Amino acid sequence: MVVLPFLLFPACENKKNGEKTGEMKIMPAGIENLPSLKKQYEDYFLMGNIVSGPVFESPRFDLLIHHFNIATAENGMKPDALQREKGAFTFTQADEMADKVIAAGMKMHGHTLAWHQQSPGWMNYEGIGRDEAVENLEAHTKTVAEHFRGRVVSWDVLNEGVSDNPPLPEDWRASLRQTPWYKAIGPEYIEIVFRAARQADPEAKLYYNDYNLDNQNKALAVYAMVKELNEKNPDAGGRPLIDGIGMQGHYRLGTNPEHVALSLERFISLGVEISITELDLQAGADSVLSERQAVEQGIAYARLFKIFKEHARSIARITFWGLEDSMSWRAAQNPTLFDKDLKGKPAFYGVLNPDAYIVENSGGISKDAKQVKALYGTPRIDAANPDPQWDKAAEIPVDQYLMAWQGAKGTAKTLWDTEALYVLVHVNGAVINKASQNAYEQDSVEVFLDENNGKTPYYEKDDGQYRVNFAGERSFNPPSAAEGFESAAAVHDGSYTVVMKIPFRTIRPSAGRLAGFDLQINGASAQGLRQSVAVWNDVSGESYRDTSGFGILELVSLSQN
Repeated sequence: MVVLPFLLFPACENKKNGEKTGEMKIMPAGIENLPSLKKQYEDYFLMGNIVSGPVFESPRFDLLIHHFNIATAENGMKPDALQREKGAFTFTQADEMADKVIAAGMKMHGHTLAWHQQSPGWMNYEGIGRDEAVENLEAHTKTVAEHFRGRVVSWDVLNEGVSDNPPLPEDWRASLRQTPWYKAIGPEYIEIVFRAARQADPEAKLYYNDYNLDNQNKALAVYAMVKELNEKNPDAGGRPLIDGIGMQGHYRLGTNPEHVALSLERFISLGVEISITELDLQAGADSVLSERQAVEQGIAYARLFKIFKEHARSIARITFWGLEDSMSWRAAQNPTLFDKDLKGKPAFYGVLNPDAYIVENSGGISKDAKQVKALYGTPRIDAANPDPQWDKAAEIPVDQYLMAWQGAKGTAKTLWDTEALYVLVHVNGAVINKASQNAYEQDSVEVFLDENNGKTPYYEKDDGQYRVNFAGERSFNPPSAAEGFESAAAVHDGSYTVVMKIPFRTIRPSAGRLAGFDLQINGASAQGLRQSVAVWNDVSGESYRDTSGFGILELVSLSQN
């Protein structure tokens, strides 16, 4: 697909206040020659993107206003940006941002009034009393929403209040994250913050916003929460308390679009407005995107937009979380529609005309699982001073993030003998926290093993999940997988190492045998909440109950070492 090179427009065509400026204006030809996304979707939904300081510089701003008609402040309206010190609101930069957006003919969406991240420490510190917490929450919400009243058309009132994959999603209160707001106030903090926002700006649409809502358990918990709160508050300023649900779209090539559609339809059944609020789609690594990966990314975007178009009557807005790859918070994974030179990638064309793009690239997305070799060897179970036998094993990167936040990641190595599989995982970037009662929310590593490589969508008797945290505490699925298991853990400066011995339970291992295998690193926050998940191969987030997405481990003989 050919995109025109940069063009140079002469001074006589670059005017300011109706006069020639005498300056040369450099713009990528693709900006004005590419069809406008906002025009392409003007009969469907608003098309949005994020704004921060660099975006307002030409030619990025030209690209923004050519394709998008609504903007979200990437960070400029979050609590720590507006009220770093109690009572001292700093609106100058956010005002300038909103004014520039509105002056360009775009709408402004506000993000976010309440969040457990990017909030100043004084606002909801550990041990804060309930009355003070409620006062802080209401005062911040009302002051900010009232300040931007008439300029912001909608707000993410609460961001990411539900935990990941809750086991009993119908009980939404039990499914809430144990955030500082929750600990200080209880589940009712959600109703409190939405009521405060409605009082301060009765006209703005009020959203609950969260990530990984293609996970059906999490989607059900959000559904139950919004349903109950709206039934309890059917006339909050002339309409239900919560106007909409924001589905953060931080997706990957392996994201199942059918899961996205299921959650979308579930939320639509509530009668609320839906927006896709933070859309990006990871492909490639280290800021490198191969031709094949670029085409696959285009297909993945096209499949999503086919779904969005089919449900357009209930979708108000699609907002991309990044204008071009080099400015994205996930720049290394090339997640946006435009490259660093502001040229449209295949992803752009997948969004522009989903049906045509899929037909023209009918080869589809490759579902090839990653494969790694496990060398023969029997290391001692020592994490503080790993056995030298590990030196001969290849490193396995565990660095594909499943959640919006990017935290702990690492590398792994594997060995095997006639009794067991041995796995060494070294983790970097960890907070080193196990405050949560939930083992999966603690800084920990997980190994998934499907001994017969059955790739079933459920666990069979040969399948197991093995978790060890940085302190050496262990948990298993099923519990019987604990038999014969050994492990060790050691903490270093800002990192930790885990070594596992996983007995083979149903097979007689031999050279050349293939097993289903995957790795996961759970990263905790300073508050003890799981804020990141990094994996080797399976990006579905379903590895704990579904082996179909596992990678492949080949047992290699001594002669092949």
